[in-house]
Amino acid sequence: SGTVAVLIPIVLGIAASSQIKPIKLLMPLVFGATIGADISIIGSPGNLIAKNTIETFSKGSLSVPFFEYAKIGIPLLIACSVFLYFFGSKLIADRDGNTQSDSQMDYSQIPAWHRNLTLAVFILSIAGMVATDYIKFLPPMHIIACCAAIVLVFAGVLTQKETFNSFETLTVFMLAFMMPLGAALNSTGAGEMIANAVISVTGDSGVMIIMASLWILTWALTQVMSNTAACTLLCPVGWTIAQSIGADPRAVVIAVFIASSVAVCTPM
Repeated sequence: SGTVAVLIPIVLGIAASSQIKPIKLLMPLVFGATIGADISIIGSPGNLIAKNTIETFSKGSLSVPFFEYAKIGIPLLIACSVFLYFFGSKLIADRDGNTQSDSQMDYSQIPAWHRNLTLAVFILSIAGMVATDYIKFLPPMHIIACCAAIVLVFAGVLTQKETFNSFETLTVFMLAFMMPLGAALNSTGAGEMIANAVISVTGDSGVMIIMASLWILTWALTQVMSNTAACTLLCPVGWTIAQSIGADPRAVVIAVFIASSVAVCTPM
């Protein structure tokens, strides 16, 4: 959502200057951000939920490297790009819209060192997050992100009000309250009940059929609720199913996460 918010003014400016209707560019932007988020573990909240599920339920015996999801995310991104290039413009509704945007903002009053510092902090924070898998003395990713924000505030690049206004409380509280619910599904046996229900429907159809059924269940559920909530609820279920059928739990949990992230039929 942050990537889309940053790029919307730019895309609207491109649409206005090139006489292209905004909808023709905004839809590819949304799909690109959605699929592109499946490459690293920080692309969206669901990425971190899947990572946390794998590492918590395995009691630390399994880990998720920074670009673990890229094995699936990059092929998906390529396929999505090819589809949009050849068919996207024909399928997207040809609607009129207001092409006015804030992309022509006046940045002349902003000191050059603000831009340079912001870019440097951004690059260093991303590099630090990637390096946490290889350099053990580095702090966790969330500490690195927090330090980056603190540096920008103390440097005067951001005010405290701007910082708090950009704080996505909805995402934070959803993660905070849905994670215990997912853990409760596992500890109370409710997750196992759901897993058994899925297995009872598919029967002894094999691992791939069961995984496909779980994928469809996750995808369908995400159409009517937040993908973060669906991912939080079903990742523990996926882990339980994987253990029941003798599959790799990491593969099943990642499949659940990917299914929740590519469910784009509705705005939910």
